Amino acid sequence: MQKSNESLLLDNFHLVNERYRIIRLLARGGEGYIYLVQDSYNNNQICVMKQMYLGPADLQGIEKDYQLFSNLFHTNIVQVLDFFWENEVFFVIMNYIAGENMKDYLRKMNKPVEEAKVLNWGLKLAHILRFLHNKKPLPIFHADIAPDNIVIMPNGELVLIDFGIARAGFDAVGLRENYSAPEQVNGILDASCDVYSLGATLYKCLTLKDQPDPGADPKKENPNISNRTAELIKKATAKTKSSFLGLVKNRYANIDEFIDGIHQCFVRESK
Repeated sequence: MQKSNESLLLDNFHLVNERYRIIRLLARGGEGYIYLVQDSYNNNQICVMKQMYLGPADLQGIEKDYQLFSNLFHTNIVQVLDFFWENEVFFVIMNYIAGENMKDYLRKMNKPVEEAKVLNWGLKLAHILRFLHNKKPLPIFHADIAPDNIVIMPNGELVLIDFGIARAGFDAVGLRENYSAPEQVNGILDASCDVYSLGATLYKCLTLKDQPDPGADPKKENPNISNRTAELIKKATAKTKSSFLGLVKNRYANIDEFIDGIHQCFVRESK
């Protein structure tokens, strides 16, 4: 019998896997609880531990995925340090990132983030995604780009966190309202899906609101946004990737096209 989510919540000082001592609960989300923990085997290193709700049947193949994620080395991607099962619950240990969650950052804002800053954020995140999408032998799609999966470090750098539903290859897992590409409902996952989620994230930064519908115009919420940036967001979050039997491209097909689109915003802005 599947345990309830609440019954899985662990108390402070609880020892997991005879190694990780819970300091405190950091957050709870759609997939599980996230804790700050102390690694008693590694000079008491402070880490982040994710406890996933779903059982072994639902998480089939997840160990293979996390084996792949643990071999990702990038300064702007959270490092997976360990993963294991305990009492039929899956746990992931990641390095602790000192900074502020973008969702919390935006919640405290009394006006949208400056357009140039948002475009720079978009460029940084796009380059991180390009690193993932170019992995061999299979590309890695994050599949859950959203403000709560991005940390703003004290030096202004961005770090992409939480690979809970990321997948190598083309199997879509998980959905996030207002941020997941429409085709993910049908199990379709490709580079364009990450483009969509990144576009929706930039919409949030520019308006402080979740995008209500695919392709929604951010200028309706923030008229100060330039036309070029509004078009960038609308194209990144178009409902369909193409139309007229694929002859017309509605959405950026890959992250390189999106990066080019951001560069065009800066070029035109300088004229």
